[in-house]
Amino acid sequence: MGYAIIGDVHSDARKLGQALNYAQEHDLKVILLGDLFDSRCDYSDSVKVYELVKNSDAIVLQSNHQDKLIRHLKGNNVLLNNGLDITVKEFSEAGISDKELLDWLIPMPYGIVFKSKHNVEYRCCHAYFSSKIEIPDYKNMHFVTKQDINRKIKALMLYGPTDYKTENKRIMWWESPRHHDYVMVSGHYHHVHIDNHSIVLDGGCGGPEEENFLCLYDVDNKLLKKFY
Repeated sequence: MGYAIIGDVHSDARKLGQALNYAQEHDLKVILLGDLFDSRCDYSDSVKVYELVKNSDAIVLQSNHQDKLIRHLKGNNVLLNNGLDITVKEFSEAGISDKELLDWLIPMPYGIVFKSKHNVEYRCCHAYFSSKIEIPDYKNMHFVTKQDINRKIKALMLYGPTDYKTENKRIMWWESPRHHDYVMVSGHYHHVHIDNHSIVLDGGCGGPEEENFLCLYDVDNKLLKKFY
């Protein structure tokens, strides 16, 4: 079995269904990079996305949008914008309780490390995999959990690095690659980029543009699939 890494979904159940079917047909273990919910378009089916993922054996990573949903469900004062209002409404109308969602969301890891059949290591998270995270020897894969990271590293993994000198502008980390012997993978940036050391898989799925797509990367075959 190989691995398929899927980028940001943002409540687009149709595209997610296509990607999951592709992975199943090609015997690929799915890793979802997060941002499952919060569509900014007319089409949104957060409940169907939830059901598709929950009924699969996919690994789901924490992300900024899921973290915001968790904080809202816990009763924190969170601004219901950027599609979160739609997500909350859809779950409420479907009768899915806050407790059910929290029990599912909270245990998700912040990162995952694994090796391809070619013995290439991949380090995946939603936005930025810090080099300060210690990776122990592992057999098949290693999960980075909340207990493994501090608040600063958690913020990096969920939101990525920012340049505070330019009004917190996002740093596109793959544009200044560091020398390392692994491939770093993220979603989050509304951008797609693939080279020997960096992979970014966010085709804008769930966004306002008609040509937005969901990314799936077949690791062993180094193949990018786009679902429209």
